[in-house]
Amino acid sequence: MQISQADALAIVSSESFQQQIIGPMIDEFVRRLSRPGADGKAYRAFIQDWLYFERPMLDRFIGERFNVQFEGPALSIDGAEFPLGGFILRELEWVRIDPVEAFELRSELRKAVDEAVIDWIGGRPMKFLPATVEKPFPDRAAADAETAQIIRDFLGSTGKTEGVG
Repeated sequence: MQISQADALAIVSSESFQQQIIGPMIDEFVRRLSRPGADGKAYRAFIQDWLYFERPMLDRFIGERFNVQFEGPALSIDGAEFPLGGFILRELEWVRIDPVEAFELRSELRKAVDEAVIDWIGGRPMKFLPATVEKPFPDRAAADAETAQIIRDFLGSTGKTEGVG
């Protein structure tokens, strides 16, 4: 049986589905956040910003100079999702932006992401597949070592990315 994307989204966003996954999700979050070593540190760093504000974070965009966060839950009006506000971080200072400013900036950032990805893909042959939960690596340590070698090869003997000053 195949299910349409719209039906799948309706099921996942339904109140009954959301209530059923609370316990297993919390258990999995705790398990991952409690991991020792680099994995646990990465999980904790990824959600650390969630603890700064009262409202939940909808989106986060991190650039080289700025970190922008949008607050939720979003207010849906006529098919548009409006964040309840947001913050822009520069170094160790924040500025709050109101819901209209947040909506406008979020829209611009989403367009910029799409444009950057389209430019980056360029003529690369890529095949997009249905999104499913990723299966564990047969040998995670070997997969991580292979990925680390790809990065080292990219950096070459100079230790710097090619073409980057």
